Amino acid sequence: MCVTEGMVISMAQTNADLLPDLSHLTLEERQIIESVMMRQKQEEERELEIMRRKQDEVHLLEQSIRQRSEQQKKAGVELDATCHICLKTKFADGVGHMCNYCNIRCCARCGGKVTLRSNKVSVTER
Repeated sequence: MCVTEGMVISMAQTNADLLPDLSHLTLEERQIIESVMMRQKQEEERELEIMRRKQDEVHLLEQSIRQRSEQQKKAGVELDATCHICLKTKFADGVGHMCNYCNIRCCARCGGKVTLRSNKVSVTER
């Protein structure tokens, strides 16, 4: 299942809205629990920021690959025998690995194989 940024934010907001009733605790106990909850909230915010950065990085890489591919097509270079990522490696007879997620042909240096949960081997770009 793909978790979108909006889903992560809404889950974090939902968790923040469900604060427990601490009125029955002493002041010291309440302060300890509130400090733990505050640290948890800060950690979740850090994780969300890391996720945003990684998503932005992936988006920029995808754009860069598309732009290079389009530039090569405009220049008349045949991409069937070329790695779409490094644009250097030549494949014999157009052989290369196709990424199952983005359908980009890549060489062994730019791509790798990962095992999915269903025990199937899939080629992904690095």
